[in-house]
Amino acid sequence: MSYLNSKSRRSMDFYAPYNEEGDRCVLVPFPLAIVRQVVDSKLIHDCNPEIVVVASGTAAMTVVVDTQVQAGSLLIVRNESANAQTFGVASCAASKVTTLMYDGNSYIAIGTSDIVEG
Repeated sequence: MSYLNSKSRRSMDFYAPYNEEGDRCVLVPFPLAIVRQVVDSKLIHDCNPEIVVVASGTAAMTVVVDTQVQAGSLLIVRNESANAQTFGVASCAASKVTTLMYDGNSYIAIGTSDIVEG
């Protein structure tokens, strides 16, 4: 499949590898980082990568994630609070950015970095 940007006149080609596993129709989100919010301790992970910002005054919570992406998708949690947060079973340290990957079964932390202002 090809996409043509009408402003820049640049094109992108997308390739779907041969695969007979799973559903006949596979939803593949466009690879663009989207910011989502936790609502009532719930989050829908429907894009890759997905960014979640936990505000500074947020108490510690466990977020139930409705995962609608395939294995290998990233969830980037910017935890600005002074409390650790849990997404699924993965812990996100206080005042850190934690990158989580969905492995087809649950979320695993693959890296943590300091929050840089600016």
